[in-house]
Amino acid sequence: MKFNFVIFFASKNNYDLLENWISEHNGFELPKIINIDLNSRFDQLEFGKKICKDNRIEFYKAERTEFQENLKQAFEISSEFNVENILYLHQDCFAIDKDTFLNIEKIINKISISDYGCVGFNIYHDLEINKISTKNKLMTTSRCVLQKGNGYYMRHPKGSRVNYKKFSMKPFVVENIMWTALLLNKKSFEKIKIDRDFNFFLAADDMAYQFLKKNIFNIVVPYVRFKHDQSIKTRYNLPKDSPIGNKDKVIERYGRIDHSKVWHKKWGFEYSVKKTRNFFNYRLVKFLLSRAVTLYYSNIQTIARSTFNKKFYKGTLLIEFYNHDPQKGPLKYL
Repeated sequence: MKFNFVIFFASKNNYDLLENWISEHNGFELPKIINIDLNSRFDQLEFGKKICKDNRIEFYKAERTEFQENLKQAFEISSEFNVENILYLHQDCFAIDKDTFLNIEKIINKISISDYGCVGFNIYHDLEINKISTKNKLMTTSRCVLQKGNGYYMRHPKGSRVNYKKFSMKPFVVENIMWTALLLNKKSFEKIKIDRDFNFFLAADDMAYQFLKKNIFNIVVPYVRFKHDQSIKTRYNLPKDSPIGNKDKVIERYGRIDHSKVWHKKWGFEYSVKKTRNFFNYRLVKFLLSRAVTLYYSNIQTIARSTFNKKFYKGTLLIEFYNHDPQKGPLKYL
């Protein structure tokens, strides 16, 4: 089957994960896969070339290390195959249903995704992975630092304010997607300005907010499901949580770790969902297991919201999401 999108991986000294991803998708009908290597050491580079050759994956060396530049290069490569849509995946993000990639193809043919920014999906993340047998349920669908809550639309509470009882399984708009799985169109991508100050962390978030500033919606297609299983990384002596660990090791893997400062300087507010009045400990919320208590906790102002300058973003979608309460359902359906 001819797909109108390619899968794109960015790899650096983690080819065990890529090999594992391929094995996890045995029996799936897959589109063409592009792998861009971000300056792996020699042994991993040779290992990566072999894995790609054995699995008919297109192997390229990165022209630059910044994630947004990697996407630009991936689009240039995909154009050689007459394809203008890219599905970026973390190597620990797996399709759940056998028809996942066929459904994404249908979405591309049905929805004019060039009219939207980042396109995301229903991600079974962390504890939600235990619920994979449950279909037609929303799990983690959005990162949302401007709205009240804990920065996510997610099934497992953790202070999330989203009320999924007021959502349907129709595609809906979001502040930002859960970008472990990110579908992007070339025409959309060309509407943003590449920012090399974001090497990896917050790079996709920056794109999502650039779209919002241009009044372009980011969207989620909830009936397409992926599993983000970070525990896979521990099999290969890699840290489960990418930003956590020895500072020098994190810099070695991801280039730089000053993303929070870069974000604050560029956007004028802090990318933080810590509570400005942190007198109420979430451990107590978990102990009480009370919806009323978690709602109260989710309503406490966050650092992101308290540092956000509404006047600066007047007339943009950033304001609409800032003012939106996910307790009421999505801001808008497609």
